[in-house]
Amino acid sequence: MIGQFPWEPFPPEEPEPKGPDPVPRGAYQAAVTAADAYRCVRAALRREEGVLRVGNRFVADGRYRQVAFVALGNAANSMALGALHAIGDRLTQGYLAGPDPVPEEIPFRGEAVPLGLPGFRGAEGVVRAVTEIAEGLGPQDLFLLLVSPGALGAISVPPAGVSPEEFGHLFEAAGAAGATGRELELLGRTLGEGGVGGRLGAACGRSDTATFVIDRGDGPRSVGGGPVDPVLPAERDEARSVLERVGLSPRLSPALAARLAGTTGEVVIPPSVARPVVVAAPSDALRAAADSTFDRGWTSRLGFLQMREPPELGAERFMAKAEELVAAENLTSSSRTKGVAVLAMTTLGLPEGVDEGPALAAFLTRARELARRREMSVTLARTVGALGSSAFPPAAIFGPPTDSRTPVPVGRARGLPMHTGITDVGLLALALCALPGSTDPR
Repeated sequence: MIGQFPWEPFPPEEPEPKGPDPVPRGAYQAAVTAADAYRCVRAALRREEGVLRVGNRFVADGRYRQVAFVALGNAANSMALGALHAIGDRLTQGYLAGPDPVPEEIPFRGEAVPLGLPGFRGAEGVVRAVTEIAEGLGPQDLFLLLVSPGALGAISVPPAGVSPEEFGHLFEAAGAAGATGRELELLGRTLGEGGVGGRLGAACGRSDTATFVIDRGDGPRSVGGGPVDPVLPAERDEARSVLERVGLSPRLSPALAARLAGTTGEVVIPPSVARPVVVAAPSDALRAAADSTFDRGWTSRLGFLQMREPPELGAERFMAKAEELVAAENLTSSSRTKGVAVLAMTTLGLPEGVDEGPALAAFLTRARELARRREMSVTLARTVGALGSSAFPPAAIFGPPTDSRTPVPVGRARGLPMHTGITDVGLLALALCALPGSTDPR
């Protein structure tokens, strides 16, 4: 059986989560475990009885002379460790680029990449290191490209003649003018060079290449700027419309305008580069969280598979849906359930690779203002863990405890712990409405 991430994403507790919030904590742990980058890579990459499984393909274990990997993004360490434990001493080369330093358990070099959108001055060095590995492999070799959200800023390089600072300011201005998170990711993919828009795939000219992706819900093409997916004409059209809408088209330099026009050369992906395989997605986390609440005697209901609205608007939409679903259950003291659990996954309208903490606080603040049932609590949990400012927990909850025997401060949110860098499939929103008059709704 494939194990969980060995660095223990949650404090060990036996046999069940305790404290005031066992139900949301159990749902949170189930969500992260189901979408755990380490576990998912181990499931997609296996060596058993002379057979090597690589995503959706099975080959003889001796098929490859050497196996190399590159891990990019928030879950770089977890994905790299999964590959190391699956392949073992067959891994001959490796490189990591993510927000956390490379731990001692991973005997390969890496680069610490700060959180944020394109504009990182060290991105050229990251792309150069990745490209050197890819170009140095031959037809008897396997190249594993492990990509998670947060990779975009590490491998999106501005065109020649555009400084990283100018490139970064363009994204800041677009976001301030109303571009959504998904639109900012699209701009990084279409305006950038380096490793995005299929360029890493084009560098893999001779080796078999397998790409494993952690997806936040927008598809593997958008994660990390789509390192093995060339930009489509329709994407350039959409990017032009975004820039026109936010008033930035006149500010594009000739180099950026050329990138947007698609006149800088076609990217050709070799046939040895396989299509990306999504190893973890929001649906994995959502399904596990729903099962966790159901197993504890609650009625689980799907609010939304994916919400992309900004924090306040997302909170309004989620709370309205939660109220609708709770009202439809018509709970009474004789209902054969402990309460209703409404679940959803959200990106809070944020692009990949930014600190979600402030937006998490804004969502919960607005949700608390909208809460109309004293039996209802609301939780918002980051699957990527505590990145960025330590002022914001990886997850927080407000409202009555699900263990009514445990006192909690009135009107204050409570933080839920998790370690960093586990995975990144978005945030789990959970509204729990206990059965009226219940004394112990666990």
